[in-house]
Amino acid sequence: MAKRAVAGQVKTRLIGRLTPDQAALTHQALLDCTLDRLAAWADSRNSTTLLVFASTGAQVQDLQSNRPHAPGLWREVGQGGGDLGARIERVWRQVGSGPAVFFGVVSPDVPLSALDAAVTLLAEADAVVGPTDDGGYWCLAARRIEPDLLARIDWGTNRVYDQTRAAAEAAGIRLADAPAWTDVDESGDLDRLMDR
Repeated sequence: MAKRAVAGQVKTRLIGRLTPDQAALTHQALLDCTLDRLAAWADSRNSTTLLVFASTGAQVQDLQSNRPHAPGLWREVGQGGGDLGARIERVWRQVGSGPAVFFGVVSPDVPLSALDAAVTLLAEADAVVGPTDDGGYWCLAARRIEPDLLARIDWGTNRVYDQTRAAAEAAGIRLADAPAWTDVDESGDLDRLMDR
């Protein structure tokens, strides 16, 4: 899931070290990298659709024209309002209640083998999360809509992963962990990404 790269509205925790315009350019670079990598991954798995949640059809048209190796993968689906959990659930219901992998733009260099592992783990688990070192996760995969994994989560905090695990346990959802990775939220995260 992605936001449009609007200065002052994205990568705000990098503002100070970066100007709002530079933070927006950083967000756009993360988005472009993520989309290119996921398009290649989806193509290699014969996946039917990659979803990009944008606010304008023009952005999706740009994605199509700039990525000719991935025709037909991009679809615009509005996120609507509410917290991240509400938006994920709303999008999931719009596109069908079956298996899905939700992936943001904050982990642009996660090894594709880790994404393969997340999908493979769904053979045994109801849902899979890929933990990050800041207490969140880089992906959520599930066989079907699992609203219990999305409600009452303090999104954007270091409690997301633990709260998701507790919610899964309370709801009887078999939750597995994909390989851990890192994400890009803070200035130090950006330094580590550039080093990699």
